[in-house]
Amino acid sequence: MSLHPHAAVRPLTTEPWALTDSHYQPQHLLLQETLLSLANGYIGTRGTLEEGAPAGVASCEGTYLNGVYSSEPIHYGESAYGFAKHNHKMLQVANGKVLQLSVDGESFSADNTTSHSRTLDLQQGVLSRHSEWQSQSGKQLRIASRRFVSQANPHLMAIELSITALNFSGEVILTSGLDAAYPGFYKKDDPRVGDMSIADSLTLLSQQFSGEHSLMLHRAKGTDFIVAAASSHVLPAGVSLQRQDDSQSNKLTQQFTLQLTQGETLTLHKLVIYCHSANVDDSDSLGQQTLQLLSNAQQQGFAALLSEHQQWWQQFWQQADVSIEGDVALQQAIRFNLFSLAQSAGRNGQSNIAAKGLTGPGYDGHYFWDTEIYVVPVMSLTQPAIARQLLTQRYSQLDAARERARQMSHSSGALYPWRTIGGEECSAYFPAGTAQYHINAAIAYAIRSYYLATDDWAFMQQMGAEMLIETARLWLQLGFFSARSGKFEIHMVTGPDEYSALVNNNFYTNAMVQLQLRFTLEIVQKLQAEQSPLLNQLGVTEAEIQQWQQAADTMYLAFDEQLQVHQQDDNFLSRQPWDFANTPADKYPLLLHYHPLVIYRHQVLKQADVVLALLLLDDAVPQAQKQRDLAYYEPLTTHDSSLSSCIHSILFAETGDTTRAHEFFGDSARMDLDNHHANTEFGVHIACMAGSWMSLVMGFAGVRSRPAGLHFNPQLPPQLPRLSFRLSYRGRVLQFSADRQQASYKLLSGEPLTLFHSGQAVALTNGQTVSKAIGVVV
Repeated sequence: MSLHPHAAVRPLTTEPWALTDSHYQPQHLLLQETLLSLANGYIGTRGTLEEGAPAGVASCEGTYLNGVYSSEPIHYGESAYGFAKHNHKMLQVANGKVLQLSVDGESFSADNTTSHSRTLDLQQGVLSRHSEWQSQSGKQLRIASRRFVSQANPHLMAIELSITALNFSGEVILTSGLDAAYPGFYKKDDPRVGDMSIADSLTLLSQQFSGEHSLMLHRAKGTDFIVAAASSHVLPAGVSLQRQDDSQSNKLTQQFTLQLTQGETLTLHKLVIYCHSANVDDSDSLGQQTLQLLSNAQQQGFAALLSEHQQWWQQFWQQADVSIEGDVALQQAIRFNLFSLAQSAGRNGQSNIAAKGLTGPGYDGHYFWDTEIYVVPVMSLTQPAIARQLLTQRYSQLDAARERARQMSHSSGALYPWRTIGGEECSAYFPAGTAQYHINAAIAYAIRSYYLATDDWAFMQQMGAEMLIETARLWLQLGFFSARSGKFEIHMVTGPDEYSALVNNNFYTNAMVQLQLRFTLEIVQKLQAEQSPLLNQLGVTEAEIQQWQQAADTMYLAFDEQLQVHQQDDNFLSRQPWDFANTPADKYPLLLHYHPLVIYRHQVLKQADVVLALLLLDDAVPQAQKQRDLAYYEPLTTHDSSLSSCIHSILFAETGDTTRAHEFFGDSARMDLDNHHANTEFGVHIACMAGSWMSLVMGFAGVRSRPAGLHFNPQLPPQLPRLSFRLSYRGRVLQFSADRQQASYKLLSGEPLTLFHSGQAVALTNGQTVSKAIGVVV
């Protein structure tokens, strides 16, 4: 089947460092709102028009706070013990972007513009706009704006608006607002979209004007979170506030009369601050804190605020940029994907990174295993401080994971929720939710990835080891030593492939548990050697350690001798193959067109399962075996999940088929820019974005972070004649560049480093470049 069941959609221009909407395209507005989103790990706001969408045009407004959520009961037709009880929803907050212009009573609207363009500058993190508009009476305005969500100040969004009267002098009315009453958005019969409504998630506590500031305070429904939104304006001389209108609950609007002189430009600034507290009794102090932050920002001024923001992005790109030659569309894509990852990742140890980032309502803003298998490995080698904060957030919810394990009848250990924000399991469909116990192994894998990349033993002592031990304990509660096989088996779980549910001995799960147990034993041994009190504090016994060792040594990893492939689970290979030849393209993704039981009965995969294990197990599986498994399972895979293409890209590259690898890389890299899955309107695919980096770095550059060091095995496809990027590795910064004949390594900072090029040791000192020949692979 085709990797692209939906026709590619490109509503934005293809440029190396920018996304540009060059003319008004109402049919693509929803998609553009996602792609032009801005965020800083705490605040996220969709790329909606300041004046709102024209009448009759589909739009999805949204401003979100990461880690802040409302909670509502889950209603089941038939419930049972241990079912998830509440659903968390990432909190939508007041839209502070509202800026509406009118002339002679006629409102400016994008559908009446004579020219229109918007550009997201990926280097500077600024969304700019240029429009020209003519009123029915013939008066012409030129309007320009710049918007950013500050990377230097986590609470700040700022907008600059410039207005020029082209053929008249006179009044223009500006209405500015904080709007906490904008409509929600819901798409029936698509569980990926989510159902968010600001009206259903916020209760108004107060709204007021305080001098020239507007302030709104809300409580999140079902929780003790309170949130504040405040705005103020920096106006040129001669502009005064004409009216403050607080007559509408959940809206605060201010109206200004602007006196324009023909040919002259008037520029004003709007600053918006968002804050929250987890204590509902803090509303007064939170309001004061928010207004103080707003006053501080106003004193600093737009130019200084923008400069700090731009400096953050400059430092990020110096560390994280990836440069490829041969395809501008893919160059744009990899930078957009890195930009989106940086924008959406929580940085305060209390928030994580949602499956859709901070760009839309998809999946209700929940955190999944996407973070640990896809995002943390990327951040560990590019932005290790962010990777540490993402893991810190998981540690902050370890007690909730312990509680969930008890709810699931496990007397010890911790079970992390499949989907959550606040630590509580939020998956209402347990066969594809709670049954995915491999979330525990994913978190362990992320800890291992971070530790291998950073050598941060302090993190392991403070947080990592405890998470490893508690999640390892869960496996001995879930699995058992089977008299039938003489092996350690794990039954009734769901692996990464959600088209097979509640199976015995899912290969991926068992293999990843084995990897986790062995890594946990290494860490425990190191703690014992330094006589750490942590093991006593956690009650770790020699008998328990021996059980972990026995389970790892006897793990059941099913293998079919006739086909010479690993079995996805005990029954997968005996099922009837899916009839791909007679499945129309419009029936994908299968999950939207077939009952789960129909899918579960067949040999068909939603995404990489065994193939993903082959990647994560690294050199534990021989290359010839990887080739056989890949050849068997890829034709059975629909790639209905956006997490799938990148993994197949890496495995095809690793096994020497760079042509297939490049095909899958292209699908992954431009998943959102080309809307391959026809649902980017409701948020980007964060894990897929991380996966596109993995495709380049782990696939074509062959990077593996192993206990013995950093390994490279580069082989570029003909379509990408040159690749370069930087890595952060154990306190060092390393520059890699390659063409199809030669790879070069340069240590930019840090202590001397020995890395491995195609198995050969390469010693580097600071500032030194070493080049090595590579084979040409077709």
